[in-house]
Amino acid sequence: MPKRARASSDTQNPLSSARKDSASSTKNSNKADRNAQGLWHRKSGAGYHLFLSYYGSQPTGVVAGDDDFINIAAHDGTDAGSTTTNHNGGTIGMSRAAKRRRQKKNAGPSTTSNGALHKQHNPDGDHNIGNSSFGYNNTGVESNRQSVDATHPLMRAFSLTNKQYPHLTRFVHALSRPLPLTLRFREYNQSLSVELKEHLAKDYSAMIAPVAFDPTNSIYQSTPKSSLHKSNLGQTCPKLKQLIVDSSMNGIIARQELGSMLPVICLRAVRAITPGSKVLDICASPGSKTLQTLEIVGSSTKQGSKGRVIANDVHAGRLDSLRAAVLRSGLPECLTSRVTFTNYDASIFPAPKSGKLFDAIICDVPCGGDGTIRKDKHILPLWSPNISTSMHGLQLRILQRALELVKIGGVVCYSTCSLNPIEDEAVVAAALLGGCNNIGGAEYELLDWPKSSLPGFLRRPGVHTWRVAFYGEQDGIEDTNDSDDFDSLSFFDKYDDALDAGMKEAKPTFWPNIVGNERIGLDRCTRLFPQDQDSGGFFLALIKRIK
Repeated sequence: MPKRARASSDTQNPLSSARKDSASSTKNSNKADRNAQGLWHRKSGAGYHLFLSYYGSQPTGVVAGDDDFINIAAHDGTDAGSTTTNHNGGTIGMSRAAKRRRQKKNAGPSTTSNGALHKQHNPDGDHNIGNSSFGYNNTGVESNRQSVDATHPLMRAFSLTNKQYPHLTRFVHALSRPLPLTLRFREYNQSLSVELKEHLAKDYSAMIAPVAFDPTNSIYQSTPKSSLHKSNLGQTCPKLKQLIVDSSMNGIIARQELGSMLPVICLRAVRAITPGSKVLDICASPGSKTLQTLEIVGSSTKQGSKGRVIANDVHAGRLDSLRAAVLRSGLPECLTSRVTFTNYDASIFPAPKSGKLFDAIICDVPCGGDGTIRKDKHILPLWSPNISTSMHGLQLRILQRALELVKIGGVVCYSTCSLNPIEDEAVVAAALLGGCNNIGGAEYELLDWPKSSLPGFLRRPGVHTWRVAFYGEQDGIEDTNDSDDFDSLSFFDKYDDALDAGMKEAKPTFWPNIVGNERIGLDRCTRLFPQDQDSGGFFLALIKRIK
């Protein structure tokens, strides 16, 4: 294996570093204070409230579409003379003092309109809230899936917002439910795949079935009525679990989330990945995309040549796990031998010695991961917008390096399992508007979503604008709250405003360049809302090198 390039601790485990930094609202506090603040952040439920305040204050298109706002208005019967909530989360027609009086009267400790958080609330306490499902969804998921878990800490926190963010209802309901079971049939050994599909259709069709938007019938998901997910599969249907385990070990299926499948599906649809292609998976662990790619490029071309996948990860332990995952995938040695494992910092990945650049690069970068809330219970208790701002710089450096390593005519798929625009559109815009285009004569363009690949798939376009917030104490910000028991989630419209407030970690690339964003077409990026296809959250952008 090639010699490993040195990597700093923040690139070895960037999410862990970002969480440590963001847990404390006071940047200059000592270690003991930071540990205490981090413990409070986890135990108090701060992350749940910050999450709701941040995304509830974002414009249409970030986690809720126009349909969410329209349906809420129709359901509530809001009239022009009533007090309403705008798309940025502010309450219209009320003074700050009136807002505070209403909050104290109605619910006691809660999240204020500017994101302020009372420390004494614990989401694990006993609160009586009902199932407030409005029952609308273009795909029917909301009305058909299992009832919302009213005891989920996110639902409890949502109930305390005094209906401040009703447009988040479907979003929050989806996140409060377990992630449904999702499978992908591998390309290898089609005859065994046909047998297994017939078996599933005959004996388990009420529990798991192909999704409607995949014409190849290769993606299966547990049915709404079954409510199957990873945790209850063994208890609900042990025979089906054993069948899935055996089929995974035999290389027939892969247990893989819908969002995780999209980069390779899209790269294949735009013909960046074909039999014989040379592909770099620059942040490859845990390996699902590496294996998905291998099934395509490892097959022989008409000339008999085979492709190769370079699977890279900066963390040696994760690389060992990746290698083990490839070996136990059930794929034959003729395919698994087409994987080369490397251990480099992705932001300084070396150019191939042959001088031949890559046909395609999968750039699934380290991220805050708030799109994985449904399967990772540790995300929300630790959530803060500062995690995303801490990750942004590394993500941009990795994307810039990937764009340098792809050949002319090749495509980079940048993706995250985060819904925060700071990690998504902001990174893409920074790379295309300032970081890469026209440097050394290189030029790139965003590609449209390949509609032919998944007809009927509900894909949300990327956004051109978003709001930037920081959590914690800021210099020069007047405290307009009545209590010392909470810190503020502060939004800044401009980079200079954030600097004036003492936010030294602010970067100009956090903020949207609306004119530039429209010019490069950020709406060509893709957002996957959890409430649309009952999935996790995901973001991807296809970037083609044209010069």
